[in-house]
Amino acid sequence: RHVVAAACLCFLGVAGAHAAEDAPPSPSPSSFPADDEIVTLPTVFVSGERDLLLDALSSGVVSVARPDDVKGEHKSIPDLLDQIPGVYVRSQSGSAHYTTASIRGSAPSQVNIYIDGIPLNLSSELAADISTLPMSGVERVEVYRGTTPARFSGAPVGGAINIVTKKPDAFIGSISAGKRSFHGEQYATTMHFPLLTGHMLIAIDRDATEGDFKYTNNFVKRWNEVAAGSNAKPWRSDGGRQIPAKRTRTANRVDKENALFKWEDKRFIVKFAWTDLDRMMPEAASGGGQYGDIANYIDLPIKYPGYAMPFPYEGNQQQRQVLKKREALAGWRDSFGNLDAAVNLTWLKNRQSYRNGVLMKALAADMKHLMGGARSDYTTERKGVTGDLVWRLNEGGAFTHQLELHTDWYDEALKVDLSNKEQSGFQDQFSRRKRDIQLQDMITVVPIGLQVTPVIRYEKLSGPLIFTNWGGWPYGKGNLKSKVTGGLSLKKTFEDGWQVFGNMGTYIRFPNFYEIYGNGFGIVPGVDSQGSKTPLVPETGRNSDLGIGWQGRLSEEFRGNFRLTHFWRKTDTTISLFSTPIGAQYMNGGPALYKGIEFEGNLAWGSRADLQIAYTRQKAHFTGDISYWLYPSTTVTPESLYPGETIRVLQIPDYVFNARLNTRFFNNRLNAYIEANRVGRVYRSQHGKEEPLTTVNLGGAWLMAKTGPNRGLRLSFGVNDVFNKGPEQTLDESQQLHSSGDYRDTTGLFYSPNVEHPYQGRTYYATLNWSY
Repeated sequence: RHVVAAACLCFLGVAGAHAAEDAPPSPSPSSFPADDEIVTLPTVFVSGERDLLLDALSSGVVSVARPDDVKGEHKSIPDLLDQIPGVYVRSQSGSAHYTTASIRGSAPSQVNIYIDGIPLNLSSELAADISTLPMSGVERVEVYRGTTPARFSGAPVGGAINIVTKKPDAFIGSISAGKRSFHGEQYATTMHFPLLTGHMLIAIDRDATEGDFKYTNNFVKRWNEVAAGSNAKPWRSDGGRQIPAKRTRTANRVDKENALFKWEDKRFIVKFAWTDLDRMMPEAASGGGQYGDIANYIDLPIKYPGYAMPFPYEGNQQQRQVLKKREALAGWRDSFGNLDAAVNLTWLKNRQSYRNGVLMKALAADMKHLMGGARSDYTTERKGVTGDLVWRLNEGGAFTHQLELHTDWYDEALKVDLSNKEQSGFQDQFSRRKRDIQLQDMITVVPIGLQVTPVIRYEKLSGPLIFTNWGGWPYGKGNLKSKVTGGLSLKKTFEDGWQVFGNMGTYIRFPNFYEIYGNGFGIVPGVDSQGSKTPLVPETGRNSDLGIGWQGRLSEEFRGNFRLTHFWRKTDTTISLFSTPIGAQYMNGGPALYKGIEFEGNLAWGSRADLQIAYTRQKAHFTGDISYWLYPSTTVTPESLYPGETIRVLQIPDYVFNARLNTRFFNNRLNAYIEANRVGRVYRSQHGKEEPLTTVNLGGAWLMAKTGPNRGLRLSFGVNDVFNKGPEQTLDESQQLHSSGDYRDTTGLFYSPNVEHPYQGRTYYATLNWSY
C-alpha cells in the first residue's frame, strides 16, 4: 500500500508539473463530483526494482539471478546459472571442477563471461572456467541471450554472462561459516564501510571439499553378478579376493579462495581481486580408452597385483592443477548534462600449473615422449583500456534516444612451459591484439510503448597464425580478420502488462590460442602430416528470437510474470573438436543449425510464497558438408547419410527443467524451499548419450536473532540431491561385457556404463550467518 501511495504521489507531482507549464482553464465547481458520488480510477500496476532492471539492462532477452537469494545454501555461480532458461552448465570432471556454460546450445567457447563488464575469457583457455568465480561480493548475475548490448566488448555467438559485484554504499557486513557432506566447508565475510569520499567493499571467501562420495562401477558389478551365477571367476580376482564394485571417489579435492577489494565514489572506482585454486583432476570412472580396462581400476583403495598388464597398478593418477589469478581495474566516470562518460584501465594475470605427480608405470614410457605429460605452466597476461559514452536525447519527449558508444583495446600475451617441449620445436610465446568499436541507439516511441534498438560492431584481431616451426613449418603473424556485425531488437509493451519482442543479429568469434595451438600432448595444432597448414578461420553466425511475455496481478494476493521465447541460430564454419586414434584437432566443421524454446515464469502469493520455473527445449545439428575426421579432405555430406539421419552437435541436452518453491513463515523468520532440476539426454557421441538426471533439493533458513531488516543471526540447513541420483547416472545405452579371454563367453550379456565423471550425490549442509 505504501509503494502504491508513493507511486501515486509521484504521478500526481509529475502531472502537476506538466499542468503548471500549460494550465487549462480552471474547472467550474459543477464539474467536480458530488461528495457521495463514487469515482472509479484506472488500475495502476507498479513494477518493483527487479522488474524495471531487466528493461534497463537490455532491449533483448536477459535474466538475472542473485546470490543473496540463496545465501547459506552452499551454492555456487554455476548453481545460479542452472536456474536460468537457455543455460546449460557442465562440470567436466564432476562436481566443483572445471565448469563451463552453454547458452541456447552454443559451445562454451561461444559464450563470453564478464566481471563488471570486463571480459574473463582468455585465449589460453577453451572457455572461461566459471567454477572459479566467487559468491561473496556479487550482487547479481546477468545472462544475455541473443542480442548482446553494446557495452560488452565483442559479439559472442551464443550469448554473454555478466557478474556484477556489489556497490558499497553503507556500513554493513556479514560473516558466515558452513559445513557439508564429504568434508566440504564454506566460509565468507563481506564488509562495506565509508572511506575518504566513497565507500570500500571487502569480500573474502573460501570453499573446499574432498568430494569423497560413494558410487558403484557398473561394469565390475555386472561381471561379478554374472560370475556368481555361473561359478566363474569374479572380475580380476587375486587369490580369491574380489575387486569391489563399490568405490569412494578419490583424487577429487578442490580448495578455492577468492578476495575482492573495491573502492568507489561518484566519479572513481578502484578494484583488485584474486583467486587461488588448488584441485585434483580425477580420472574417468568409465570407458578406459586406448588402455582398455584402466577405468575399472579407478578409485580402488589398495593395489591389486592381479591386473593383466605386466606391472603393479599404482592406484590412481595424482593429477593436480594450481591456478592463480590476479585482476585490477581503475576507472573514471562522470556526467555532463545528458552525456555520461567512463574510462577503465584493466589488467589481468592468470597462471595455470599442471603436475602429474604419480604416473602409472604402464604409461611412463609414453608420457616421457609427450609434451606436457608430466607438467605444464600456462601464464597469460592481458592489459586493456575501455571507453564508454552514453548520450540521452529528447528526454520527456515522444521519441527518446539513448546512444551508447563502447570501444576497447586488449593486448594479451601467453607464455608456455611444458615438459619435453625441447624435443618438439614448439613456440612458447604468443601474443594477440583485439580491437572493438560498438554503437547502439535505444529508440523509444513513448506514445505507443515501442522500443527499437539497432547495434553495430566492428571487431579486429591480429595475432599468430601457426604456432610451430617444428619440421620447418613457419611461425607467422597476421591479421586474422576484421568484421562488421550488427543486430536489431524490437520490443512493444501494452498497458495491460503484455509485451512482445524480437531480436536478430550477426556475430563473429575468433579462434583462441587453445584451439589453434592445442594443449601440447593430446590436441595438435592446425598442421597435417604433410606440413600443410590448415589455420582456423573465425566462426560467424546469425540468430533471431521472437517472444511474448506478461506481468501483473491475477488477484489481490497473486501476482506473476512469464516469458516464452522461440530462438533460432545458424553458425557458419563452426569450430569443433575432431578426434582420431592418433590425435585430435580443432577444425572448422561446417554450418550448424540450433533452435528451441525457452520458458521462464514466477508466481507469488503475497509475501508468503513464490514459485519460479525455467524450461528450455532445444536441438542442433550440422546442415552442410562436415569435416568429420582429422583432415579437411574427409567429409560427411548430407547425401552420404541415411534417410532421416543427422549429425548432431554434441554436448548439449535435449531439455532442461528447473523449478523452485520458496515459502515464508512467522513474519519471514522461517523460510523453506524445495527445488527440482531435470536434465534431458546429452549426446557425448553420435550414438552415445547420458541418461536424463533428476535431482531434488530441500532446505530452509531460521532467523535466530533479529537486529534489523534482514539483519541478525541466521541458520541455513538442507540436503541436496535428496534421492542420491547423481552417482547413479549412466549412459543411455547397453554395452556388452567384454572378456579378456580368460574368464568365460560374454555373448549376449550387457550392462549400463557409468558416465565418465559421476556427480556427487546426497549432500547435507548447514551454515551460520551473522549480518550486521
